[in-house]
Amino acid sequence: MTAGDTHPLRRSVLRDGTRSDQVVFDGDDESTTFHLGVRDGEALIAISTWMARRYPDLPAIAGYQLRGMAIAPSRRGSGVGAALLDGGIDRCRSQAAEVVWARARIAALGFYERHGFEAKGPEYTDLATGLPHIDIVRHV
Repeated sequence: MTAGDTHPLRRSVLRDGTRSDQVVFDGDDESTTFHLGVRDGEALIAISTWMARRYPDLPAIAGYQLRGMAIAPSRRGSGVGAALLDGGIDRCRSQAAEVVWARARIAALGFYERHGFEAKGPEYTDLATGLPHIDIVRHV
């Protein structure tokens, strides 16, 4: 899957009602970045992007940053998000990552906590979206 394949779902889910329509991420095309998706027939219903980046508060530990995770609204709660997250974490582990981290929307924090992530630091407003976020970390 390519970064371009993720753009429609990034736009419709992650940028809906926000101040930004930017769906191209710095690092999308790096050789260590990978994009995962789940399809139902031809329809792409879930996506995630994983970038080899150390968590700033743990610079000595190899890590991957999860970005752009999006599930089609009609498919939330169906298990596809969990499967996508598990698949990404497994692949990060195979790349010798010791930690996976993200800048999560507060609205999604419960999902990530149920999957072993811990909130780190204070809540903040993401400048691109204007939505409240918090850093999350999971040791893998």
